[in-house]
This record gives sequence, C-alpha cells and structure tokens, in this order.
Amino acid sequence: MVRPGDSLWTIAAEHLGQRAAPWEIAAEWPRWYEGNRDVIGQHPGRLRPGTVLRRPAETHHGPSPS
Repeated sequence: MVRPGDSLWTIAAEHLGQRAAPWEIAAEWPRWYEGNRDVIGQHPGRLRPGTVLRRPAETHHGPSPS
C-alpha cells in the first residue's frame, strides 16, 4: 500500500532491497507503473496514499543460465 511520501522509485528500491544499484531501480520503477497504470493513472509521479499496488512479474536480472 502506498504511504505518504512514497514514489515508484522508493517502492521499487524497497522491493529490490538495500543492495540494489541505482540503474536497477531505474529499470524497475517503470515496471511498477506499467503493472499498476490502471490505479495510478497517467501521472506516475502522483501516487495517492492508500493505493494498493500489485507487484510486477519477476524478471531475471543476472546472466543467462547456461
């Protein structure tokens, strides 16, 4: 659930964990937006506290398995 002061960046960073690099967060927050556009609306920078967001589908960020 969105709390006052949250942004898609902070939500994505929290989801990825403390070791997430800025480039990983930059790649992740748009996925949160795309997966929740119906509840966020046209402005990803305007989250409303209390909005419930769905976690995006997991993707693999490391090297491809051999």
